[in-house]
Amino acid sequence: MKQEYINPIFEATKSVLQNMIQVEVERGELEVRKSPFAAQKVNASIGVTGDLKGFIYYSMADTTALEVFAKMAGMSADKFDELVSSAIGELANIVTGNSLTNLSELGYQCDITPPSITYGDNVQITTNQRKFLVIPLKTDIGDFEINVSLEENKK
Repeated sequence: MKQEYINPIFEATKSVLQNMIQVEVERGELEVRKSPFAAQKVNASIGVTGDLKGFIYYSMADTTALEVFAKMAGMSADKFDELVSSAIGELANIVTGNSLTNLSELGYQCDITPPSITYGDNVQITTNQRKFLVIPLKTDIGDFEINVSLEENKK
């Protein structure tokens, strides 16, 4: 996986979180993670097709997901439910769409699949892609991880 994919994804994520949720975002140190890996309690997965193929997983604690929902919906939730799940899926959709717009400026034309949300303890993420580049994010409402596994699609 090329590191040139990472900055467009980070910049899109930072922009969406700052503008839509009104939080400041600080990026931590990038790391490589092999599949399978332990994820946090709330995960949004989006597939990428086209010039690039693979997956992007957005991972966070359930408390962070509840804060995201509160900021997006203007109301609070006591527990992770369908409304919170929908908000997390929509956020992942927006961030990934903006990421692919940024990647198109580098010449990559891609589409996304609908988001899939997983919630629970001891979640393991495994895919055919063997490695993920992890972008850790710190915000005042909690930490996020963006787990990116993309490769060029051989046509």
